[in-house]
Order: sequence, then C-alpha cells, then structure tokens
Amino acid sequence: MAREKKSNPRKMRPQFLVLCEGDTEENYVNFLRQNYRLPIKIIPKVIGNKISSKIIKRYKKELVGPENSIKTFLMYDADQPEVLSRLNKCGEILLLSKPCIEIWFMAHYKTPQETEISSSNCVKQLKSIKNWENYKKSILTSIQELELWNKRLDAVTNMESKSIDSKTFSLIFKFIKILEDESRKKLL
Repeated sequence: MAREKKSNPRKMRPQFLVLCEGDTEENYVNFLRQNYRLPIKIIPKVIGNKISSKIIKRYKKELVGPENSIKTFLMYDADQPEVLSRLNKCGEILLLSKPCIEIWFMAHYKTPQETEISSSNCVKQLKSIKNWENYKKSILTSIQELELWNKRLDAVTNMESKSIDSKTFSLIFKFIKILEDESRKKLL
C-alpha cells in the first residue's frame, strides 16, 4: 500500500498593494519593487480626493490569495487637508509626505528642517544636493537611484523621530522598515 505524503502547507507571504497619485511615487515604488524583489502591485494615478475603501477593495480583489495577506499602503502628499481626511477614513497604512515625496528623498542626506516649506521650495532644496542638481519630477537617474538605495536606512533614521504634526515629515520610512523585514524573512 502506498504511503500518503503529508503536505507541508506553505505560509502565504504578504503581498503589497500601493495606491498613489503621482508619477514620482509610482516610479519610486517601482524602483523599490525591483530592488527588494517582493510582490508589490502599484496602482498609480488614484486621485486623493476620489480615494475610498470601495476603490481599495476593488484593487485588492485583483490580487491572488486571502485578503489578510495583502498589506495596503496609500502614498500621498500631505499638503491637502481634504485629501488627508479621505485617506484616514480608508483604514490602510498611510505613507504621507509633507509637503511632497521629495522631502523623503532629502531625508536620505539629512533630517529635514522643522519649517513650513512649499513643494516647489522642497524640490529646489533637493536640487542643491550633489547628484540631484538636474532632478526632474517623476524621473530618477541611475545615480540618484543608487544613492536612494544605499542611504535608505539613513532616511529611515532621519524620519522616524518626526510625527504627522511636524511641518515636514514622511511616513515612507514605515514602508522601508516593512520591506526590509520581509526581505530578511525571504532569506531564511
């Protein structure tokens, strides 16, 4: 009589769903997906004032696997109170940056100052950093990507102490910490 083989059920690895508004965010998350080699699905161009739990649920259904294996992130600029209100109602992990994602890029080099700053001034300050002089929104050069990768943990350190009440902050550090953790688990 043939012996029955017991199957060892594999633990479902989390999948990552990132909804974002702009091209810069989409390109940055795509860059992270390539480097971490983790299942990250990017849903770009979801306008912040139109986001809802219903829209998020629709995108979650497109992914294979149980819904509890999907970690959902909302990557948006935190400069519009009405958008923040809608995002908070969704109940997902917020990856907000104030005034814009470029503050996160700057955090790879230094802790951003605690002063009000416009998005355009933030980009101006980023362009004052070596290798960022020719920065264009939504385009990362290979040198910029290399620096973002090599200094990602510096950026985490520089932003961890900031809160959502700060004048400049980015919660993208939470995403990096989760990706780092999952990447380590993948090696085990």
